[in-house]
Amino acid sequence: MLNGSGAIGAKAKAMYGKRISEAQYEELARKKSVAEIAQTLKSESSYKETLKDIHENAIHRGQLEFLLRQDLYARMDRLMRYANDKQKYYYLIMLKQIEIDQILSCIRTLISQDFTRSIANVPVYFKRYTKLHVDAVMQSRSYEELMHALRGSNYETILRSFQTDDMNTFDYTACECALQQYYIDLIMRSIDRQCKRKQRKLLKQIWATKIELDNITKIYRYKKFFHADEQIIQNALITCDGTMPKQMLDKMIKVSDAKELLNLLANSPYHLHMDEKEYVYIEYYTDMIKYHLAKRHMHYTNASAIVYTAYMILAQREIDNIVHIVEGVRYGVAPEEIMSMVIMETKR
Repeated sequence: MLNGSGAIGAKAKAMYGKRISEAQYEELARKKSVAEIAQTLKSESSYKETLKDIHENAIHRGQLEFLLRQDLYARMDRLMRYANDKQKYYYLIMLKQIEIDQILSCIRTLISQDFTRSIANVPVYFKRYTKLHVDAVMQSRSYEELMHALRGSNYETILRSFQTDDMNTFDYTACECALQQYYIDLIMRSIDRQCKRKQRKLLKQIWATKIELDNITKIYRYKKFFHADEQIIQNALITCDGTMPKQMLDKMIKVSDAKELLNLLANSPYHLHMDEKEYVYIEYYTDMIKYHLAKRHMHYTNASAIVYTAYMILAQREIDNIVHIVEGVRYGVAPEEIMSMVIMETKR
C-alpha cells in the first residue's frame, strides 16, 4: 500500500492520464456551439461526472467555465485527502490562491457594482480547507464590509493600505500585486519548511519560472500598450528569484519600447523568438514554457509535492484550452486557427 506521499503522486499521474487528447481537442474545435461542446465533454471526457446534470442546450459559456473550475477544485480535494498532516501544509498554502481569487472577485464586484454573479463563484470543495469567511466575503456590498469579513487576517492588513472612499479610484493593479506577492512569499516559505533539498530546488524552480514568465508578460504589455515608465512597471512585478539574471530583467524594464524588449527576450534564458506582429500571443509563448516544464516534471518526477504542483498547472492549462476553444467557436473562428493556440501534448 502506498503511503500518503506516494498515493498523491500516483493519483495525480492517474488523473493526468485521463487528460483531453489532441484528437478530442480537434473534435471540440469543430463544434458549432457551446451546447455541442458541453455535450461532448459530458459524454466523452473526465468532466462527465461534473457535467452529468447539465442541460447542455441551456448552458452558456460562463456556466460551463464555472463547472469546469469546480471540477478542478474537486480534483484538488481528492488529492488532498491522501496527504498527512505534515504534507498537507504545502497543499493548504497552495489553496491560498483560491482565497485571493475570491477576494479579488469581490473587489471587482465592488468597483463595478454588479452583484449578480458574486455568490456563484464560490468553490464548493474549497470551504472545508479555508478559515476565510467565504460567504461573508462574497456577500460584501462595501469595502468596509469586506474588511469586516477579513478581520484578523493578513488579507485585512494588506487591503487596509488600499482603502479609499471612492472605489472608482481604487488601485486594483497594486492591490492584486500585493496579494500575489504575499501568496508567493508564503509558497516559498512553505517549501523551505517542508521539502527536502532536491525537492525544494525543483519546486522553487517551478514557481520562480512561473512568476518570471508572468513578469515578462506584464513588462511587454506595459511597454506595448501603455508606454509605462520604469517605476510603474517595477511596482507591478512580483519579486521572486528565477532563472533569469536580475540584470536581464532590469534591462527589460529599462528598454525604450516593446520591439527592443523582443530582442532581449530572444537572447534571454527562455530564448523567446517572436516577431513584433505576434505581440498579442505573448501569453501563448510564456504559457507554452510553463506547460512543458510542468509536463516534464509530471513524466520524470515522483516526489508528491512536485507531481501535485505540476498536475495543477497542467489541469488549469486544460481548462484554459477548453475556454479558448469555446470562445473561438462562439465567434466563428476556423477550427485550424483555434487549434493553433491550444497548448497541449502532441504526437505530431
